[in-house]
Amino acid sequence: QFSDASIIHKTYQLYEQLYKCLVTMPKRDRYALGLKIDQQALDFFELILMGRVKTGNSKFLILQKADLKLSQLKFFVRLAYDLKVLPEKRYIELEEKLLELGRMLGGWLKFLNLAEPKRPPLRRP
Repeated sequence: QFSDASIIHKTYQLYEQLYKCLVTMPKRDRYALGLKIDQQALDFFELILMGRVKTGNSKFLILQKADLKLSQLKFFVRLAYDLKVLPEKRYIELEEKLLELGRMLGGWLKFLNLAEPKRPPLRRP
């Protein structure tokens, strides 16, 4: 059985850490790339919360959207690091959390995919 409370807690922790990083960004970057990262993280959080209450195929589709949103978030966090807007130490901490969330979400999707054998095989981006 998959526990969705755990991924919600980890997502909450990720957002707390991201927020602390974003407020220390230079103003120019905070209102461009920082805003994009913030929105991606909040969208991911919303999709995870929605996935918790939905059932059946709609739950699976919402969690697939969350998986895509997580991939986008990883991309923008990496971009912030490459542009030297995000210090290496913070990037590594965030990347570890993002990878852990990816594993958890992948497990949740796999669990749902196995629970409903009628669904086509899982294809991750």
